[in-house]
Amino acid sequence: MLKIGIFRSRVMAVSLLAAFLLLLTPVRDFAQAPLKGGVLTGQVFGADMKTPVVNATVKIRNLNTQKEFSSPTDKTGMFRITSIEEGWYTLGVSSILGDYNLNYGVYIKAGETAKLNLSMKGAGVLEGKGLGSSAPKGFFATPAGILVIVAVVGGGGVAVYELTKKKTEVSPVNK
Repeated sequence: MLKIGIFRSRVMAVSLLAAFLLLLTPVRDFAQAPLKGGVLTGQVFGADMKTPVVNATVKIRNLNTQKEFSSPTDKTGMFRITSIEEGWYTLGVSSILGDYNLNYGVYIKAGETAKLNLSMKGAGVLEGKGLGSSAPKGFFATPAGILVIVAVVGGGGVAVYELTKKKTEVSPVNK
């Protein structure tokens, strides 16, 4: 094993190695499998922005490839379109109230979830309020944050080692 003073104890060496490896593993990898494409989710409301539109179909079309994706709304007006290729899309909603189109493009990024609430205004126009993509990275998910965690855990390990190592008695006879 290592001959450095801090690693005299195998338990301490294994504990520090395990802590370091655990900190290098992102938590989100345990939570879910990575998304193959982007996701668009949201809710469709009537003109009053309060009444959910039930059984409407939300459609998006890629502006480059013309590939379409769609999803129906549920009883609360919620929709979710998954496995969307990254790119710019135009969006529309078809319902018993008529066909509505969003007047601007929506960019879908692979591996992220975009949230968009829609209000069906008059003259076939949709008004959208984007809620952003998935939550932004917290500080401790960035490389600098991970470095801080590793430094604190490593410092704590050294402190525990120093506190638990046996001290010899100071004596003029024992040198």
